This record gives sequence, structure tokens and C-alpha cells, in this order.
Amino acid sequence: MLYAILKLIYKTGLQVFFRRFEARNRSLMPDEGPLLVVSNHPNTFMDPIVTASLLNQPVHFIAKSTVFGSGFQNWMLRQMHLIPIHRREDNPDQAVSNDEAFAASFKALQQKKTLLIFPEGNSFNQRRLRKLKTGTARIALGAEADADYSLGIKILPVGINYAAPTRFRSDVFVNIGEPITVADYATTYQQDGQTAVLALTEDIRLRLESLIIHTPTDEEDELARQVETIYKDHLAAAAPPDVPSHEQDFLLTKAIVKSIEYFSQVAPARVVALKQKLNSYMMQLKRLRLRDAVMGKRSKTIIRQSLLNLLYLVAGLPVYLYGLLHNYLPYIIPSKVARAVTKEEEWYAPIMLTVGIFTFPHFYLLECWLMQDLFNLSLPWLLLYFLSLPLSGFFTLHYWSTLQHTQEHWLFLRLFAKRQDLMADLRQQRQEIVAELEAAKQEYLEQLNTSL
Repeated sequence: MLYAILKLIYKTGLQVFFRRFEARNRSLMPDEGPLLVVSNHPNTFMDPIVTASLLNQPVHFIAKSTVFGSGFQNWMLRQMHLIPIHRREDNPDQAVSNDEAFAASFKALQQKKTLLIFPEGNSFNQRRLRKLKTGTARIALGAEADADYSLGIKILPVGINYAAPTRFRSDVFVNIGEPITVADYATTYQQDGQTAVLALTEDIRLRLESLIIHTPTDEEDELARQVETIYKDHLAAAAPPDVPSHEQDFLLTKAIVKSIEYFSQVAPARVVALKQKLNSYMMQLKRLRLRDAVMGKRSKTIIRQSLLNLLYLVAGLPVYLYGLLHNYLPYIIPSKVARAVTKEEEWYAPIMLTVGIFTFPHFYLLECWLMQDLFNLSLPWLLLYFLSLPLSGFFTLHYWSTLQHTQEHWLFLRLFAKRQDLMADLRQQRQEIVAELEAAKQEYLEQLNTSL
């Protein structure tokens, strides 16, 4: 009962927290077990919430034992379907035994339940898959062997891709892969259990890597992000129009990462030179407090957009102030709490989501009570007032974003008027980088066509 209530609350919260929450290949998700769902783990507690929200059936979570504590806490966590597992890094001085966790997992799978496991073990805010632990494969193969390979256990790989893991109203794209049938490894497991465990773990790794943006190092990830910033719109313009935008964005980033890997192998000096140009260009923009998006626009377009934005800002000011007055405290409290509770960025988003689930409804009800007490509103007017609270909140966020973009446009126009030589040089740098990326794209595509 507690699980069902929390799932409903968090599913609603996710629709508010994320601007876009898209899932690809949801039809591949089985509606019942025995099922092991495996996923990458970039965003701590947010990852199980996102994944479990997409599954129709209840989900049982494999969690590190350190989250368990007192008797009441243990009871609560077990009501939320958490199964503790001991990790050597949590207690390096003690012997580690997961017999209880494995027994509980076997029992859950025999009862055709669904388990969610993050085989990386730890959570880090990075666009890559770290080394996988073998526990998932050992649980799956062990449970099947105990039932003489009659359970039909499947492993469902799920890739979670966040646009900005710690930011409110950002995007998340969940990429679901083809399930793995565990019984396919039965013969290998009977002959050599360790070989089968390693083979299944490697299969899981390869499938997860294909479902996420995987950059081997922080340096390559930074280069990929810079190329995305400058060049992704050029790639999107040539992409097939029938591909959904969220899927297209993922595939384009994948292609950028793969091309960087290719040129790093065949032309490393060229990659180093491009990196230097990008770093220099980006550093100059940062010093001027500009973004690349404004550099790619014509001055006439910027002037026209600035005038339209100015009209919007003037006309929308009363609604903005109304939304700010009613939403500032419930909006800012989750952020303040997250930063007070932890310094680890991976925990910001789930803490903000959890706190926001309580602050917004409570503040809205309090505001409605005050309005009713002060003005004795009739029910229709009270309902209208209640609806205005979240709507004005979303408008306030959009208004603030428009204001920031307009300020950037004005800054660009001021610099363009006073420092034409500087702005011309920046635009020239940008054109040269885009031209180099365009040439690299053609070479990469030719190489792909030749290898086919």
C-alpha cells in the first residue's frame, strides 16, 4: 500500500520536475516477472524513481545495506520493496555475505516479481558506464539454476539519459533495450559457472552502453559537449524529419561521440587542434557572458527577437509578479534544502523532487486557506485561484528564461556596436570551427560507407 501511494505521488512529481520525460521502446517492457531490470546509475535516488515509474508492476529494489538502520527504518524500507545487499567498499574490514540478499532475490524471482538493480554499484554524475559488478548475473543464473531453468527470467536493460541531471525543468530520455533471456546461458553455466557469469555481465554492459551516451573520459565528454553546442543544430537540420526530437537528439549526440572516438584514433593531432580552437572560443564567450546560441544568429534576427521579447516582458510583468509572489518560497526551499543536506551533485535532483512534492501542495493549500479566510471566496472562484497557482508558476519560469535571453541579446548588440572587431573575430572563429566540423563529418560518413 505504501509503495503504491509513493509511486503515484512520485509519478506526478516527475511530470512537474522534468520539462520533457520521454521513453523509447516502452513496448519492450514486460508487464510481469520474473524480471531483472538493469540500468546505468548517474543520478542516485532519481534513477529508481524514473525507471519504476515506467513499469506497470511493483518493483523491488536492490539497495546498498548502508541505507538501512533502525527497526522502524528497516520496516519502512522493506515496505518500499528495498532488499539490502552488502558491498565490500562499505565495510572493508568485515567479511561480506550476501546470502540473505541472494535468497530474498531468488524468492522474489520465483514468485515472478520484478527486481531493479544498478550493476555499477555507485552513482556518479557522468555520461559513461562504469565497470559492472557481477551480482546481477549471479542472481539471474543462480535463480534459474535453482528452478532447473524453468522460470523464464529475463533481464531488461534500461539506459537513462539526463540533459541536466541537477536542474529543475530539464529533460530526461529513457532508452529501453531488448530483454536478455537468462536461460540462453544455461549450458555455459552448467559447464563453467564463472565463465557464464562473466559472459552475461559483458552482454549486459554492451547493451547498456548502446542505450546511453557513453564518453570514455571527462576530457572526451567535454569535447563532445562543445561540439554539440556549436554543431548539433547543423546536424539536426539534415536529420530525417520523421524521427521524434528526443530520439533524434540522442542519436546525434551518439554520432558525435563515435566520430570523436574515430578521429582520436586515426588523427589525434587533428582532434587536439580542434580542442584548442573550441576551448579558446568558449573561454572568450564565457568572459563576455555570452552563449554560442546568440553567436549563430544574424544581428537583424537578434534585434527582432529582442523587440518581441520586450513586448512579452512588459505585457507579462503583472502575471510574472503574481506567479513569483505565490511560488517563490515553495520553489526555492527544495533547492536550499538540497544544498544544505549534501554537497554531492548526484543527490540534488532527488532531494529537490522529494522536498518539492511536499512544499508545493502545502503552500498552495495554505494560500487557498488564507484567500478563503480573507475574502470568503465562493467555490468556483477558489478553484480558479487554486488552478492559477501552478499555471502562474510555470509562466514565471518561462518569463525569467525569456528575460535572461533578452539580456544576453542586449549585451550582444551593445558589444556589436562598441567592439565590432571583437565580435567579427568571434564569428570568424565560429565559422572556421563549423567548417572544420563539416569537413570531418563528410570524411567520417565516407569512412562509414566504405566499411559497409
